[in-house]
Amino acid sequence: MEYVTMTSTDLCPSRICLGAVDFGTDICREDAFALMDAFLEAGGNFVDTAHVYADWLSDIKGMSERTIGEWMASRGCREQVIVGTKGGHMTAECPLPRLSPEQIHQDLTESLRRLQTEQIDLYWLHRDDPSLPVGQILDTLESERKAGLIRWYAASNWSTSRLREAAEYAQSRHIPGMAASQIRWSLADVNPDSISDRTMVEMDEQGWEFHRQTGLSVVPFSSQACGFFSGKYSQDRPDSGRPDVRKLYGTELNWRRLERVQELAAHTGYTPNQIALTYLMAQPFPVFPIVGARSIAQLNDSCDAVSIHLTSDQVDYLKNGASQKYHGRTH
Repeated sequence: MEYVTMTSTDLCPSRICLGAVDFGTDICREDAFALMDAFLEAGGNFVDTAHVYADWLSDIKGMSERTIGEWMASRGCREQVIVGTKGGHMTAECPLPRLSPEQIHQDLTESLRRLQTEQIDLYWLHRDDPSLPVGQILDTLESERKAGLIRWYAASNWSTSRLREAAEYAQSRHIPGMAASQIRWSLADVNPDSISDRTMVEMDEQGWEFHRQTGLSVVPFSSQACGFFSGKYSQDRPDSGRPDVRKLYGTELNWRRLERVQELAAHTGYTPNQIALTYLMAQPFPVFPIVGARSIAQLNDSCDAVSIHLTSDQVDYLKNGASQKYHGRTH
């Protein structure tokens, strides 16, 4: 495993982050424990969850966080794990991001209890509310940090303009500010016509340039494009894979990128999934892809991607293509 310090923090997470959306529900407790055991064995130390994860799959709220908390307690490994969880998400009762000081504190304290810990290593706000002054939001997070409930805080699904505003406010107040950004990003661009949740933020050229300039870390969700690069999908087989994933990613641009991923995988002997993940980790700022896995074999395949290093030409070829096929080597 490879580790990189998250910009302007003392956190040193594994380059691969284990996503835990379905832990304790679609992925049962026993299987979730086995995946986390294998992740720790592989050197992984960065786990991502949220206050609302799996709530749509269970009558018991917070099953993802509860499962992680039970696992850490049973293994005695809390000090080995960087736990990231998120609060402030909309609910059925409150259709707007819940970012008042009271709402943030409520979600945070519930997450602490479920995770069986006294402090969250990286606390994300799951959404933004642009109607609120960014200073008010950061002041709330800073008060929780000073109280010792949070080590660092970060932004999920925040626009580039709000990230920039938050950075300027933090600098003016001499406070840490947002430690990272979590947005949807993979080698496959999302088809804009297929997006149902407009509160999700996608990586775009403006966002990429902001991260290049500032060095702010990115922890992308959907980094594997819901399995688009797994080998299950083909433009020539209209029934291949899940219809919702084809709708989300099945564009001419992405089919060509899939072809280039498969070409480079065949040339190097690595899997297409590994090539797609390595593309993200080859960016000029720290990137920690969140991966999903339903088996230890899938998890190990993703973890092994950290040993692959793409050249700048290969990275450009995967995204943009070239007039001639690329025949370079990875190492």
